[in-house]
Amino acid sequence: MAYALSKNYLWKEVGDQVVILHFESGRYFSLNATGSLIWRAVLEDVALDQIAEQLCAEFDVDPETAAQDVEQTVHSFIDRSFITQR
Repeated sequence: MAYALSKNYLWKEVGDQVVILHFESGRYFSLNATGSLIWRAVLEDVALDQIAEQLCAEFDVDPETAAQDVEQTVHSFIDRSFITQR
C-alpha cells in the first residue's frame, strides 16, 4: 500500500531523528530512531514487511515484534493525519 505526506505537515531530518511540523498549530513531533526508520521507509513506498526486516537487521528485535511495531506505527501516523493512503 502506498502512503503520502498529508498537506498539513512538513518533515525534516535532524540528526538521526525525524521531526514533523503541523503548519496550522505550529506543533511539532519528534520520532525516535525506530519511528524515523519506519517514517522514511513508508514515504519511500517500501513494503511494510520489508520495513520489518530492516528493523530486525538494525535493532535487536524478533520478526513478529517488528511486524507488529511497523503496523502500529503506520496506523499511528494515519490516525494523527501525518500521512494518508494513496
